[in-house]
Amino acid sequence: MEFICDKKDLQAGVAAVERIVSTRSTLPIIGYILFEAGKNGIKISANNLEIGIELSMKSKVVKEGAVLIPAKTLSGLVSKLPDGPVAFKLTEKGMLKISFDKSNFNVYTLPPDEFPVLPKIKEGKALTVDKEVFASMIRKTVFAVSSSEDKHVLNGVLIEVGKSPIGGDNSNLRLVATDGYRLAKRSEKVKLADDTKNGAIVPARAMQELLRLIDQDKEDGEIKILVSADQAAFRMGDTYLVSRLIQGQFPDYRQVLPKKTATKITVLSKSMLESAERAAVIAASSANIVRFEVKGGMLHLFASAPDVGTVDEVLEAEIKGESKAQIAFNIRLIVDVMKAIEKDKVVLELSESLGPGVVKGEGDEGYIYIVMPIRTQEAG
Repeated sequence: MEFICDKKDLQAGVAAVERIVSTRSTLPIIGYILFEAGKNGIKISANNLEIGIELSMKSKVVKEGAVLIPAKTLSGLVSKLPDGPVAFKLTEKGMLKISFDKSNFNVYTLPPDEFPVLPKIKEGKALTVDKEVFASMIRKTVFAVSSSEDKHVLNGVLIEVGKSPIGGDNSNLRLVATDGYRLAKRSEKVKLADDTKNGAIVPARAMQELLRLIDQDKEDGEIKILVSADQAAFRMGDTYLVSRLIQGQFPDYRQVLPKKTATKITVLSKSMLESAERAAVIAASSANIVRFEVKGGMLHLFASAPDVGTVDEVLEAEIKGESKAQIAFNIRLIVDVMKAIEKDKVVLELSESLGPGVVKGEGDEGYIYIVMPIRTQEAG
């Protein structure tokens, strides 16, 4: 095998796949990146048995072939290379010579035979979505995934395809995530065959990697989504990501959707985020509890902590419904959603009897974030 590529293309390709490479596995071979040189250029792959990534890289192939290169060594070397062409040549003894300028490295490699093959899903009823739309859907949900292993079905994002079970919702694609304390749901109407219906729980790690790949790709385009019984695959251009699915029954999110709103509060998103982050400084010493109180036509964010101090953030707000209300939240859960809100104004809806709060961007009918309150003496 022999090929020449540009350092910048090489670095971008290695960076795209090496994050999923596992260096702590009992199976050493998944700590390697597979390079395949063919007539159409170079294809590089990584596979940690949970997530796999494959992409094409610009290069001039002199001699076809394939080889496994240790990811940690390659990544460390590539990041330090000067800009310009880099030549790769595999010797008969399995040593890879990497040359640049007048210098060269010799790196030990492995034959590609035992590298785990990336699963390929049959492209039957593929779902095609605009990349930026799908990226927005991931950003607004993946942060609400549970990090606890107690309920494994909450460690992923539910991709739900088909007619919505909720009246008034005309979406046919929904992403939902919850950790038991909050729930994020983002809905979209996309081009879809009438009879297409599916549901799959994709691990948060895979969704985060997919989001990173979309963000790195600056070109407009679409992403093709394929789902089988135990795998989900995402293809955009020459990049292919495949992930195992989480098996199990995702909670029925319809059960937590509030039916009535007692108080509707509209504030500037930027002001809410900044106030919440400041209140979080004090609240960090008191279990992150911040009391939200509506009084005098204003929204107050109040927190106190023994031996630390207090904070009373006052926000101008448009209040509809009950003019007096108070409720307490874990402020970290509010900060998380405020970082995902893309609208200039945010709407906070409170129900009676200490029901869950609802957060959404003003005018963003496709997004809802539900957060459970914390019982406190003041808000009780």
